[in-house]
Amino acid sequence: MDFSSLHQALTTAFSLGMVVLLSPEVFVLALVMAAHKSRARLNSIVFFLGSSIGLFFAIGIGLWITPNPTPGVQHPSWIHFAVRASIGTALLWVGIYRTWQFLTGKDDRKPKKESSPSGLKAKFLAFFPSLNTNSEPPIGIHYISSTFLIGLFTTGLHPKTSILAITVGHQITRASGNLAKVSAFALFSFLSLLPAIVPLLLAIFRPEAGPAIKQKCSDFLEKNGRWIAALICFAFAFVLWKDALTSLPR
Repeated sequence: MDFSSLHQALTTAFSLGMVVLLSPEVFVLALVMAAHKSRARLNSIVFFLGSSIGLFFAIGIGLWITPNPTPGVQHPSWIHFAVRASIGTALLWVGIYRTWQFLTGKDDRKPKKESSPSGLKAKFLAFFPSLNTNSEPPIGIHYISSTFLIGLFTTGLHPKTSILAITVGHQITRASGNLAKVSAFALFSFLSLLPAIVPLLLAIFRPEAGPAIKQKCSDFLEKNGRWIAALICFAFAFVLWKDALTSLPR
């Protein structure tokens, strides 16, 4: 068993999983699903399913774009360079974006203050009715599929979280040994889906506790989540670019 590979895979999975965990978007939207006055459980379950499938799809992209390494052989390759440089650049962009949010105080969480929907907002809520916690439209294909899409795009296909999931998929392919691969996948998936799992459990067992927990967690994430996520992204961007330059044919 290659313990160095296991340690590296788990470190990457834990660090990038924490970036997703510290991002307020997923958690706040999941709490909105759990705060619906009459369909909290349904919304939370469908949101969680969408989040899970989206996340696994993004990890799969990372697995697919990474060439399988030959054990004990590390040949310089333009493909290896391109993959690592692209992912490193994407992580650098996420880090810069999170830093900008922290320094400027910009808040990209949804939803904002409650108000009477009008214009584009009314059309948006009509397309995604589960975001309106006080409405009770009929449950049908549109209601279920739109709620599923919220989870799908928020967790798995979001420009920021998808980059992190692709990075983990890339690292899983590079890890040696099935234990390292499975452990990294399980750890990252658990941390990334935790923002959707907690509201789901609240909706099922303690729906009345949702608002208070939402406020406390949102305040913490708004104050500290972005700068912590930025530091982790910068660190892994540096590591991936270092690996990319090592793989550059000379």
